[in-house]
Amino acid sequence: MTETSGRETTPKGRQGSIWLRETKKSPSKPSLSREQIVQAAVRLLDEGGVRNLRMRQLATSLNSAPMSLYWHVPNKDDLLELAVDAVFPDPPSRSDAADWQDDIKSGAIGLFEVLLRHSWVIELMGGQPPVGPRALAHTSAIIEILERADFTPQQLDSALAAIYYYIVGAALSEASWLTMSNRRAENEEEWAARLGPYLDAAVQDHPKSLADYINRSATTSTQSRFREGLDCMISGLEGMRS
Repeated sequence: MTETSGRETTPKGRQGSIWLRETKKSPSKPSLSREQIVQAAVRLLDEGGVRNLRMRQLATSLNSAPMSLYWHVPNKDDLLELAVDAVFPDPPSRSDAADWQDDIKSGAIGLFEVLLRHSWVIELMGGQPPVGPRALAHTSAIIEILERADFTPQQLDSALAAIYYYIVGAALSEASWLTMSNRRAENEEEWAARLGPYLDAAVQDHPKSLADYINRSATTSTQSRFREGLDCMISGLEGMRS
């Protein structure tokens, strides 16, 4: 078994992605594996986000000394990269070319659900593009689906941007609603009801359709909103392809 050394830096002197560095051998009989460390880190991240992950706390949760973690993961930034890739969903299936829309939807829904379940991933993706093996496998599968559907290279590039921008943007928006609901211990419909008086005043400067939209959104589920928007986006891709 080999582990990343963590010593290498970029040409400008900054430490690069863990996936781009050479590796070194771990102790002959390690008491912990990298997988154990990463899974424990994911649990802490799910409990309290990025701020909740501290190497000393992680070591305590594994009944280990902090220094023993560094054989496998040189620093916290590397650990966060590993954690993001660990929770990335399996690639979507690639079926017949005629079923490309269903395959894209399957891959989009799988990633969206992961981003909601592990909302800290959205924050981390803003600072470090996901380029680990599982993330690349997911993107590769989406590309293959589009290629089988006869998207030209230029169309494929545009479609790929639309797909991932929509997934991440939708997850960011929905995660903010869920975080607010959890913090205030109320659901979206209750929050929208409290927002009502403000919206009634706001329509003096904005079309009433804004208030109507917010009220409709408060009575639909997260999954419904995402899937309806996804259907709209996929229809646009079909129009471009045709």
